[in-house]
Amino acid sequence: MNRTLPLRRLLTHALLPALLVYSAALLLSRAGGITDPELVIRDLAQTCGYPLGVGLLSNLGYLLWMATAAICLFVALAGGQESRSRLHPLLLSGGLFSLLLCLDDMFLLHDRYIGATFLYLLYAVFAVLILVRFRSQVLEIGGALFVIPVALLGGSILLDKLQNVLPFSYNEVQLVEEGLKFLGIAGWLFFWWQVAARAAKLRTSA
Repeated sequence: MNRTLPLRRLLTHALLPALLVYSAALLLSRAGGITDPELVIRDLAQTCGYPLGVGLLSNLGYLLWMATAAICLFVALAGGQESRSRLHPLLLSGGLFSLLLCLDDMFLLHDRYIGATFLYLLYAVFAVLILVRFRSQVLEIGGALFVIPVALLGGSILLDKLQNVLPFSYNEVQLVEEGLKFLGIAGWLFFWWQVAARAAKLRTSA
């Protein structure tokens, strides 16, 4: 085996892409008016001087979205075509959808850049398409395991849209809204973890 091959792969598959992302982040931030690079490279809580707990649940939410996307995409794409199970298309769909949700949550796409109503409708369509397209597989894993997280996330979105007409304070609505969202993300991760585990078992038994 060529001993230089692993090093070459490290360079082309990890270090160079990471360098490109690092450089692009600094260049795009500067183009957006952020002239101090420390504001880009340092942790937000450290930069703002906030205690560790500030933004904690939001950060944990990102990690759960990321974990879901990583698990799905790794299991879906690992190995050759001949070793992939019948759950591969479902995992690929779930991984890409979870990655989109993660990016939206991290960069506040629905709040700042793309209309929230449009994105929420798009997410609802994606969820329905997954349920319809892979109905038998979802039911095999556990239909309730898919529907309950979607319902929790949907409830969070509904509260967000109705918070101005509800007879409760903004903070009270936010507590419930973000609680539903966090529970929904955790349930979403659990469902796709179950799909990935089933796919791995099918692959090893084949």
